[in-house]
Amino acid sequence: MKKSNSVCIRILTATDLHQSWPHYGQLSLATQKHRPDVVAIVGDALHAFEISSKKHLAAAQCAKILAELPVTNLLFVRGNDEDSNWTEFVYAWPHERRKLTALYGTACLIGPLVVVGFPCVTGSEFSWCSHLPLDGNEMESWPFRSREPLPSNPEAWLPSLMRRIGSAGKTLWLMHESPIGLPLARPEVFNPAWKHAVERFAPRLGVCGYDHSTPLASQAWHAALGNTMCVNVGQAEAVFHYAVLDFEFNQATPSLPSKTIVKAFPCGSEVVI
Repeated sequence: MKKSNSVCIRILTATDLHQSWPHYGQLSLATQKHRPDVVAIVGDALHAFEISSKKHLAAAQCAKILAELPVTNLLFVRGNDEDSNWTEFVYAWPHERRKLTALYGTACLIGPLVVVGFPCVTGSEFSWCSHLPLDGNEMESWPFRSREPLPSNPEAWLPSLMRRIGSAGKTLWLMHESPIGLPLARPEVFNPAWKHAVERFAPRLGVCGYDHSTPLASQAWHAALGNTMCVNVGQAEAVFHYAVLDFEFNQATPSLPSKTIVKAFPCGSEVVI
């Protein structure tokens, strides 16, 4: 029996949508089905190159669909395909109705849950940073003063962030580039800097994307890196893949969860942390 003061928070995570209208449609259906408190898009909501296909949406259409998701909290971290197209996305976003929350070497608090979002050092971060003001996680069309891209070495920003947010910051890290190679990513595309950060701070759970095919080929959507569970569900071309994270807390203030259940779809398998 759960304690009366326990708090449960559900996050639906998705990566590598690449403006695919089937995936956007299935994300909407998954949000209605699972009724999460948070939807986190862990990079590559967009596609870096112009696509002329009936199966792909314009960046402005992507903004409209995501802004209308039936969820209270919606988070973004940058993927390598969020480039100059991100400006079109930001312009189309209904800022007056919904905040555009993007984590960039920063954290956000949702009840007792602390979520840390990493940059993506692959590709240009100029457009992404151009819409982030100096403080906060809310993107604007053109802020008075915008953020500078972070150094590729997380030692320049992560230790100070972790000191500020404390041990609760070890709950969930979102990073488009995988901190681990096989079986979650090809050895040539995982990010060694993220690996060192995970080894140093040992977060409970890290969710990544970027490499679509390796998790599908290896039939492994999670792997351990020390005491950290790393997850890359692996986006298929036709069938939408995603993960649902259920966190249970014993208190309402920022803290580590007492229990975390991670479930991958469509395979339906789960792990408990």
